Amino acid sequence: MRHRQSRPISFVTLAAALIAVFIAAVPGYGVRRAPAAERPLSDAQIAKINGWIADKGRDIAVSAVMTDILGLTKDNQSISCHAFAAADNSSGDIHQIYLLPGGKGYLGVHFHQDNVDVYWADKDFVLIAALSGVRGQLPAATSFAQARLGFGDEMAWWAKYADTH
Repeated sequence: MRHRQSRPISFVTLAAALIAVFIAAVPGYGVRRAPAAERPLSDAQIAKINGWIADKGRDIAVSAVMTDILGLTKDNQSISCHAFAAADNSSGDIHQIYLLPGGKGYLGVHFHQDNVDVYWADKDFVLIAALSGVRGQLPAATSFAQARLGFGDEMAWWAKYADTH
C-alpha cells in the first residue's frame, strides 16, 4: 500500500473554505431581501396607500445619487415617480411613499430632524435596500440589519396611518 504524501493547504484555500462555512452557517447572510413572510402591510393597507398615491400624490423627481446608491439606476440617472406624503403631527416627521416606475416597487422615505432614511421595497413592501443621510451631506447605503429595523418602524407607522385614516 502506498501512502499519499500530504501537501500543505494554501492560505487562500483555507480562507475560502472558512468563508463558505461562515456563509452557510449564518442564516440570511449575503441575502438582501427579507423573506416574503415578513410582509409588513396587509392587502387593505397597501390598497389604501396605492389609492392615496393615485388620488393625492404628486410627481416627484428622485435624486440620481439616491437611486444609484440603492441600485435602482446607474451612471447618475434620475427617475420620476408619483408619491404621497403625510406628516406625523406628534413628532413633526414627514413620511413619503413613492410608487416606482416599471413595477420596481416603492420607496419609503422618512424625514426626521436633519436626517432622511430611504427604503426601497418591492411591490409587496418587502425590503430590498436602504440608505440614510444628513442634510448637507451625501447619503450612504445602510447595513441590511440596520435597514430592517428602520424599515420595520417606518412600515409600522404607515400601517397605523392606513388604519386610522
